[in-house]
Amino acid sequence: MLVAYGPDGHPVVARETALEQLQGWSQEHVLYCPNCRGVVHVRGGPEKRTQLHFAHQKGECAWSTESETLRHMRGKMVLAEWLRTLFPQASISLEERLPEPNRIADIFIVHADGQRWAIEFQCAPLDVDAWRLRHAAYRKASIQDTWIIGNNRREKQEAFIETIIASAQEVMFLDPLVTPPRVWLRWAVSREMIRDWQAETRWIPSLEGWVGRSRAGFGATLSGQLQDVRLGADSKLIHPARSMLEARIGLLRTMRDTQSIDEATLEVYLCPIVGEEALNVVLLPMMRAYLRDPDLLRRYNYGRGYWDQPVSDVDLRRVQKARTWLERLSQQGFPPSRLEELAKEIPLVGPYAALANFMEMLASLSRSETDSQV
Repeated sequence: MLVAYGPDGHPVVARETALEQLQGWSQEHVLYCPNCRGVVHVRGGPEKRTQLHFAHQKGECAWSTESETLRHMRGKMVLAEWLRTLFPQASISLEERLPEPNRIADIFIVHADGQRWAIEFQCAPLDVDAWRLRHAAYRKASIQDTWIIGNNRREKQEAFIETIIASAQEVMFLDPLVTPPRVWLRWAVSREMIRDWQAETRWIPSLEGWVGRSRAGFGATLSGQLQDVRLGADSKLIHPARSMLEARIGLLRTMRDTQSIDEATLEVYLCPIVGEEALNVVLLPMMRAYLRDPDLLRRYNYGRGYWDQPVSDVDLRRVQKARTWLERLSQQGFPPSRLEELAKEIPLVGPYAALANFMEMLASLSRSETDSQV
């Protein structure tokens, strides 16, 4: 255990107390188990090359049903530090015994508004029925429980992990033995979401460890560092790359379903990909020109027009003006090849597909002008 009661009856956290003080109390037999109130002793530390902790003499405490691994002990400490950073105003305690639901929570959080959360770090296999009983007991006591799994179980498709994903729509795996601590966030996704990801080929985070089809449905995994993850409302896990991906998928769906091009939406979608210079110098001016006359380049048809609609003098002058603009763009570092690259960044959805085609024609016009000069 990581917490004991000291001689004054107050909790003592092993890692937060001087080793010499702990050793002195241990020799005086004034450290007590927070559960059975039996005497415990300090164990481990730098010289022992194990996590500093408290322990009974074997078999003394009915609450200690299994030996605790280094991964589990360190994981609780790592998670407590992470949570204290996220919620500096909350009361956060380790190994809190809760009379109701008659459980010892690995980490217990009491927020300023009265919300109570229990964080469980599960490294050992757990029967799904046992998990359901614990989960139901926490909820009956009005405690929001979040289950984080040791990375030693990440590649195992256990029933209780799938049950957690089915219930919470997500689960996080933690490796507390590396610095900085590493995490894998796995969450449930729909078939429609997978199709949307496949359409979003221009910007997508590194997805690894696809869960694929299982009893929990489809899922995906993102890796990162614990310090990058936050807990939001109802203790939902927030990963920055996942949030960015879901925001972009939302933009794509909006662009797909709209009837007309919206400049602000296009700007938000393209800026993370192409940068502000390409957006302001090339893409937005090109979009505004397109909206003034979407049919110009089709009518012009590379100077040939159509058999029943020859090129007008007005269109000739407008295309010549466009060529002058394209020459200026080339001098600014946007040659035809770069324009073609930028055209591919415009999503082929809704009215934006025609805009992408317009820009490809414009880039081709610029290339043909360059080739003729050569």
